[in-house]
Amino acid sequence: MKKFIYTVVSIVIVLFISNHYLGSIKGADSNNPLQKQIACSGVLCDIVDFGAYWIAEHGIKTERVYMDNAVNILHAVNDGSVDAALGVHEKFLAYFNKKNNANLVMIKPYPFTTGIGLYSEKYHSLADFPVGAKIAIMNDAMNMDRALAMLQQAGLIVLDANKKSNYSLLDIIDNPRKIVFIEMDQTQTVSALPDLDGAVAFFTHIYNAGKAVNSYIVRDKDAEQFPIGYVVNSQNAKQQWAKLLADSLCAKPVRESVQNDFNGVFEYY
Repeated sequence: MKKFIYTVVSIVIVLFISNHYLGSIKGADSNNPLQKQIACSGVLCDIVDFGAYWIAEHGIKTERVYMDNAVNILHAVNDGSVDAALGVHEKFLAYFNKKNNANLVMIKPYPFTTGIGLYSEKYHSLADFPVGAKIAIMNDAMNMDRALAMLQQAGLIVLDANKKSNYSLLDIIDNPRKIVFIEMDQTQTVSALPDLDGAVAFFTHIYNAGKAVNSYIVRDKDAEQFPIGYVVNSQNAKQQWAKLLADSLCAKPVRESVQNDFNGVFEYY
């Protein structure tokens, strides 16, 4: 009889320890299954991988889902195909939410940003660009605004002073070089470089193409206004796993890997 009682007690203890262990892995969040799917694009998928080790140490496994552009990763979060995404800046997220009646949020703390620049495979300075030069520019409203503001700062164009933001090509009131702007998806501006005089491109896309990020002719001066971070549906914004994703990007080992491995692509706050 005593042997039976000892056996039962042992089983109860084992079950208690097992449940306690699983509970600690899942954390206090009852909506926190062991694995989360994260959509990403380009070099940001490498950062997801860096953070995965840190996140796993805190009880959550992650599976990255590669997608070819920023819009697709946001749609994937919005329709519930994935749990989170990494690949856009905050202002582009706001633009997406408005355009698609979505309610996605970027989780704080915001870790870093990335810049844009004017690149060319034919010329080395602004003075070298000929009259009528053809330059690729992003075709989405948010990033076109950012690119045009940079080109105005560089003295290539003058924008309508009555507007302070949301610039489009229609807002160019002076174009002394008669530059011809070719609109295209942001992921294609780098690949257009061999055929055009120049292109405005994200540092991330330049890096993905194997080109030198610091070879830009001019770059933006306000990159800090465009933070990048993990994006989730608003209903998940306060979940423990969402905070862990955001914290992973600021964790010391992840931060050091990002700063050491990407040659200035990302700039931490």
